[in-house]
Amino acid sequence: MNQPSPSHQFNPTDSVIPQLSNLTTSVIRSFDAEVSDIPGILKLTLGEPDFATPDFIKDAAAASLARNRTHYAPNAGTPGLRQAIADYLARRRDLHFDAADIVVTEGASEAISSALTALLHPGAVLVYPTPAFGLYESMARLTGTESVAIDTRGTGFILTPDALERTLDSLKGRDTVLVINSPNNPTGVTLSASQLQALAEVVERYDVTVLSDEVYAEVSYETRPAPSIAQFAPDRTVVVDSTSKSYAMTGWRLGFFAAPHALSAQLAKVHQIHVSTAATFTMDAAQTAYEQGDTSIDLMVGEYRERRDYLVHALTELGFSMARPSGAFYLYVRIPEDYEGTGYDYARLLAREAKVAGIPGEAFTSGPSRYIRFSYAAGLDTLHEAVRRIRAFRQSH
Repeated sequence: MNQPSPSHQFNPTDSVIPQLSNLTTSVIRSFDAEVSDIPGILKLTLGEPDFATPDFIKDAAAASLARNRTHYAPNAGTPGLRQAIADYLARRRDLHFDAADIVVTEGASEAISSALTALLHPGAVLVYPTPAFGLYESMARLTGTESVAIDTRGTGFILTPDALERTLDSLKGRDTVLVINSPNNPTGVTLSASQLQALAEVVERYDVTVLSDEVYAEVSYETRPAPSIAQFAPDRTVVVDSTSKSYAMTGWRLGFFAAPHALSAQLAKVHQIHVSTAATFTMDAAQTAYEQGDTSIDLMVGEYRERRDYLVHALTELGFSMARPSGAFYLYVRIPEDYEGTGYDYARLLAREAKVAGIPGEAFTSGPSRYIRFSYAAGLDTLHEAVRRIRAFRQSH
């Protein structure tokens, strides 16, 4: 039997959804890979704690495996972990959710992607302040949703109520999801309780849903932990967090979202489609972290503060300017005025000639940038050597 001949040569990518053509690999990951082959490179690129996961958490995972806790767990997470998260949020963050309001995810990235997949329906708009972590914009593109970025450079990287109101007025009543990330990646700027309360009044007035990305809430230096907009607009906020930064558990891939129950139950459907459930023994370890890990958090944050203070002082002496971070573990550094290129250009030059790598600011904004993000989730010895190399580079340029 003769088969019909194709009218054109088959291209496997023809069957891929068109939105993917608008997506690129994460600039953070691609630039990190680009510089990794440079001999002797010192990388201040990724937002990964240099601390090992505390032993008591690893011991809890080992004990769970010894009990053969290797089978499927409930889609929303083990009851023990969900209760431990609810207790932790009330104890340390003044956030009050029932265990039933919490869904355990495979890291904060999955929590964000699942939540935004559910919230960004046709006709909705995603609003977020920039500079920002690239996942928010990527999710808007993936879902075919319009996005609006609010540039905060002129207000010290702080989203103001006036700027938010102007943006919402321009959207003329369209359903809107606002992303708040405080402490912020890449700037480290943390919104105060009064600033968050003022934003909450705006979102209440305009009937906006909020996704609050709080993965750095514990890595906060002035107010411990950082305040949350969910304290002021609890009925319309989805809180996202993870164990990655707080407990040095990046490779464990454990996060969660918490929201009013009617909303979290809907978001949980997307989580179930994406991953079904997180691994049982990792959830047992995370339960121990949330129940017993307060001291470990405090010790790590103390070291981050020391690193921040050193690096801010050292880079300021070398002629760089930046907003002093009050949270997270990044410096968002403006490149010297006497350099005419972009953040990408300067980051490549610094990596090749000084053998110090930061992430170009283009990873966090659209278009050219004049910034580089340095991560100080590295030991002081590493930071001292990085400063020595940057000093030599500045003296020769």
